[in-house]
Parts: sequence; C-alpha cells; structure tokens
Amino acid sequence: MAFVAGGGLGFGSSVGGPAKSQFVGTRVPDGKVGGLTARWNMASVLIVNAPSGGHAFIGYHLANQLVAKGHEVSIFNAGEEENATKKNPCASYGDLTEKGVSVAYGDPTSEDVGADIDQAFGRKFTVIIENFSKSAEEISPMVKHATGTGVEQFLYVSSCGIYKKSDEVPLQVGDPVNEKAGQVAVEKLLESSGLNYSSFRPIYIVGPKAAKSDYLDYFFHRIVRKRPVLLPGSVINVGDQMTSVTHVGDVASMLVDAVGNQNASKEIFNVVSPRYVTHSGVAKLCAKATGMEAQIVSFEPEKLTVELKKFFPFRNQHFFANPGKAMSLLGWE
Repeated sequence: MAFVAGGGLGFGSSVGGPAKSQFVGTRVPDGKVGGLTARWNMASVLIVNAPSGGHAFIGYHLANQLVAKGHEVSIFNAGEEENATKKNPCASYGDLTEKGVSVAYGDPTSEDVGADIDQAFGRKFTVIIENFSKSAEEISPMVKHATGTGVEQFLYVSSCGIYKKSDEVPLQVGDPVNEKAGQVAVEKLLESSGLNYSSFRPIYIVGPKAAKSDYLDYFFHRIVRKRPVLLPGSVINVGDQMTSVTHVGDVASMLVDAVGNQNASKEIFNVVSPRYVTHSGVAKLCAKATGMEAQIVSFEPEKLTVELKKFFPFRNQHFFANPGKAMSLLGWE
C-alpha cells in the first residue's frame, strides 16, 4: 500500500423509479464480518466531484479504478466546464471519456440537481459517491435526489480534519469530533436520511492530477534549489511530528472496495495509509528521490508574520489516523 507519491520516492500506489439492483452475492442482513462478503459485479456509479481543492483529483482516480473493475461510471463535476477544464483534474477527463466515462458539469447544490442529472446522463444510478460537499446545506439536494431515486449506496468523502486535537494517537473512528465542522453535519444528515451510506475521512493526499499544489511541493522546491527545508519545532525535536501522507490511488481503492460491499453499510472509515512518517522523514524521502541532501532547519511558528498553513503544508502537531477498520471490514490493503 502506498504511503506517499510514487516514482522516485519508491512509494507507488498499491478503484423514473428506483434503479434496478445489480447486486450479486450473499447479503449480510445482521452484523458484519471480515473480508469481502457482498459485492456488485457491475454497478452504475455517479461520482459527484469538486472542481478544485485537495480532494478534487480523487474523482479522476476513482473513475479509472471503477471502470477497470467493470462498473459503469459517470462524473457530475461541480462548476462550469469552460473554467474547470483549464486545470487538473478536469483537464485530464479526456482520458476517462475514452474509456466510456460520461462527464457533465453543473451545480450539485441546486434544488434542480436531480433533473440536471437525468438530463445529462439519462439513467438511474446504483451508487452515488459524493466528493464535493462540505456542509449539510450543500449536500441536501443530492441526498434528496438519492432517496427519491432509490440509490442503493451513498458514499461520502469527509475529512479527518473534523477530529478534535488529541494527545492520543493515532486517531480512531469514534474519537471526539468538532461538532461545528460542516462534514460532521453531513455525516449526521446521512445517518438520519435512511440511505445506505458510508463516510470516508482522509488526511493528506498526494499523487498525479492534483488540483492544487501537492503537499510535497514545499519540500521538493527547497531541496532542488539547495535552500533550507524549514520545519516547525526546536533544534532538539525539529520535524518530529508524525503524520499520514496517502497516495490518491490508495484513497480511491478504499472507495472501490466499499462499492457493493455490505460491510461498508452505515460505517465511517479513516482512509489513510497504515504507515506514518515524521515531517523530517518526508524531507529526507524527498531528498532521496532527487539524489540531493535536505538541509533541515527549525523555526518557531509563532514568530511567522503569516499563518502557518500559508507557509508550511502540514499541521504543527501529530496528525495521523488508524485505517484498521477498513482493512478489517472492507479487506482494504
């Protein structure tokens, strides 16, 4: 399983009325068991995707992996096509349409989104994977559409950022969350909706087709220019904070493993690598990939004249989570 970006780093990626069910296999009505117990051989999947931000490229990789598994895939991308296609991941959607993926653009938050989807694709969907909304208000129209058309499975991409800061790590599903976070409200809405939902919480995602600067760019830009890699902390413990950095292909593969899998029903998963790394470790791995040395220098975040997140890509704390639940219930590896 991947931990950070592939290539030279050596961490390459390890996918009218209710819709007719495509379920093949044995349903598990009560409880859940380990492994892959319940799948669809083929599902009609709608990916609702963001046009920008750190999660946007999940949709591209997810579509690729779903098609490879034999599923029928459509993407409803937020935004206007003319603007969205000027940069990745939308600029690369031609790769997907060549494989039979249908792509349309629109507003997932519109009360008319159901009619827009019907007009764009002319079909009903077995599964909706929502990779756009960050609030209950944004996702409500899509939830209404899903319940009204008998969608059999609804997967939502949330965030580990909703967990409260804790001295106990790694973060576990069930740990306290920030009740004011929009994604928490989304998860509560899904729980009360009656949908067969699952929620997936990533941390830092890296890989190709990103819509924003990669979390590793900070390190590479400084290393190749022979500039010091500034890390928060003291001289004694510089770069000791642990974090999770996960390849987008692995994030997509967990969602693919959940499609048609009864073990995913009404569950929340941390979608992160099982391997953790320190900030200084990231710097050293990036340096190794370039064949150069990383000149690591500490700095005190409180002395910055700008917000830390505008200068440094990671939180100044231990920030990593346990994906064991997905490995056990979904067979993710």
